[in-house]
Amino acid sequence: MNEQVAAEIAEEYLSRWRRVAVYDELVVMEENGDKDWANVTGEDGTVYKILAYVLPEADRALRLVIAVNDRVPRATGAPVTRTAVMRPDGTYTGNQERS
Repeated sequence: MNEQVAAEIAEEYLSRWRRVAVYDELVVMEENGDKDWANVTGEDGTVYKILAYVLPEADRALRLVIAVNDRVPRATGAPVTRTAVMRPDGTYTGNQERS
């Protein structure tokens, strides 16, 4: 997996999610344990799997998580992730986190 390409994909998806996400819809997504999956071909020609999900945070905030990995199953190697925390009023706290 090309981590640079995976990071660019994760940042693009998180940026898009931050623009269109609605707090109340994310609450339902988190409560139901829903996850969004997508496959996208990176600029390197590799197919990457994108997983988007929501985790609860303190004070009713929600953590939006985007995880990107190639489709090759392997025992080692964590996905590239990007996260952002949304407050109940729809604003975001701090900068997006990288891992």
